Amino acid sequence: MANYHNDAAPPYPQDSIHIHEALRKSEERYRELVEHANSIILRWDKNGLITFFNEYAQHFFGYTEEEIIGQHVVGTIVPANESTGRDLRPLMDHICSHPEEHRYNVNENVTRNGERVWVAWTNKLLTDDNGEAIGVLSIGSDITRQRLLEEELRQAQKMQAIGELAGGIAHDFNNMIHGITGYAEVIQQITCDARVSEYINHILTTAQHAAELTRQLLTFARKGNYQLSECNTHEIIRDVCAMLERTIDRRIHIAQQLDASRPHVMGDPAQLKSTFLNLGINAKDAMPTGGSLSFSTSNVTIETPVKISDFEIEPGQYLLINISDSGTGMPAEIRRRIFEPFFTTKGSGRGAGLGLAAVYGTTHLHKGAIRCHSSEGEGSSFDLYLPIIKDCARLAPKKPSERGPQKQIRIMVVDDEAIVRQYSKTLFEMHGHEVTTFSGAEEAINYYREHYETVDLVLLDMIMPRMDGQQLFSFLKRINPDIKAMLSTGYSVDSKVQEILEDGILDCIPKPFTYEQLQEKIEELVRSGQLEPA
Repeated sequence: MANYHNDAAPPYPQDSIHIHEALRKSEERYRELVEHANSIILRWDKNGLITFFNEYAQHFFGYTEEEIIGQHVVGTIVPANESTGRDLRPLMDHICSHPEEHRYNVNENVTRNGERVWVAWTNKLLTDDNGEAIGVLSIGSDITRQRLLEEELRQAQKMQAIGELAGGIAHDFNNMIHGITGYAEVIQQITCDARVSEYINHILTTAQHAAELTRQLLTFARKGNYQLSECNTHEIIRDVCAMLERTIDRRIHIAQQLDASRPHVMGDPAQLKSTFLNLGINAKDAMPTGGSLSFSTSNVTIETPVKISDFEIEPGQYLLINISDSGTGMPAEIRRRIFEPFFTTKGSGRGAGLGLAAVYGTTHLHKGAIRCHSSEGEGSSFDLYLPIIKDCARLAPKKPSERGPQKQIRIMVVDDEAIVRQYSKTLFEMHGHEVTTFSGAEEAINYYREHYETVDLVLLDMIMPRMDGQQLFSFLKRINPDIKAMLSTGYSVDSKVQEILEDGILDCIPKPFTYEQLQEKIEELVRSGQLEPA
């Protein structure tokens, strides 16, 4: 009989014990790693049923292992529909059918208590020996905070873009309104017909309403007419509350709790009053059957730079003004858009959607921040942060000066809008002034170089193509260091205008202005000795 030898001797029983022990320890380490990993780890079969759910996933989603194993992914941790509107019901089948497309996937998830969260998933298809899909291993990371920050950034960029657009539109509208107002004044000066005068008054009133809309747009765009002074917000709030009590539904109770010991801010009283009124009127509209509206103040300290909504404020002492109502409240999708211009939930004819946009712009102008808290059926609350000042010196009101005889002067008008130039020349000359107009900087410079000694006042438009009012003023000042000039602008007084005022320009008048307003400015300059007609 032949002898057969097997070179590979079977393992001794002791070796087998060591191998099994090593496998057990390796499995324990693997399980410990998976269970305690700082990531969501789950496995689900090709039908979408969860077969493994690590400890981190249990804590994150709020399910115990007994509750979640055997449950379908959709309907537990994956909602049927994202808040974006995307249908997630086919997602699990799609991952199994097209694993390469879903190797990395971001979708909205939902915890047991209904909280919406965003998770970035890495998916690995699991197959059997025949290469058939049997399930998927999914590892997820919570990116909810990152997603919210990205959304806030997108919203801030959108608001900035809308602001630039709004500012440009308002500037152009102001030029048109300026021309309408001007020619209406011209007709008013030359007509003796009572009916024509009445119609002219209607035109002027309508133009004033249009100018108010553009002012609100400019405030949103942070290019509005504002003059900062020391002011007491408590006095402003009391005035606003008194006004609201006289005008809104008597079923709305208005309360004040003005606890701030330091209520003084450097601000524009008119714009702050408009801000509080807009918020109060908005609250009134949310309480059609009555309710409560409260204004409260307190002082807070900001220790480090902080981001509030899309506002960034520096460390310092702030006045916190809270305006709350018991009204209908707002869902999240509306709350996110309330500060956009022309966005309104009111019916046709009940507002242009610019009130809260102006509030937003005023807040930026005052280097503050505003935040809205609101839920459907739970009312709304606005927190307004404004930097405070230590002391508030009361400004003595200016006494109205008596008007003397009108001085005739020689005016040089530079404006790229033809209607503004034509109206200015017609109306100013009707009142005895001598007017020369120019559409651009080059011809204005050439004329001024030859005739500056015969020009009493230069009226410059701030925004012009190729060379703006500031650049043109610098050129003209080189020709004549004693130039007397005023600025007119559809953007009103902004930081750039402040620079040019400091550089020596006499005054600024925002468009649209009436002849009466311009004449008052001229007479004031004459009385102060800043302007001396030849």
